Amino acid sequence: MELDNDLVSGLPIICADDFIHGHAESVESEYLVTTPMEDGQRHFIPLNVVDHVDDGVYLNITSDELQQLL
Repeated sequence: MELDNDLVSGLPIICADDFIHGHAESVESEYLVTTPMEDGQRHFIPLNVVDHVDDGVYLNITSDELQQLL
């Protein structure tokens, strides 16, 4: 999936189980980059787990599955 920084910046990142995993900051190469999390780190989420973008960036995996990727 091809995403544009202007399209995703600031949108919530929503897992398949409706858990909100922070907010999108940008797209770098093949990754969706989050805004800094509570630990001060940004997470890099592979674009192949993005299902669609609407009022948020919706992932096709659950929060548990996402944690295993990070």
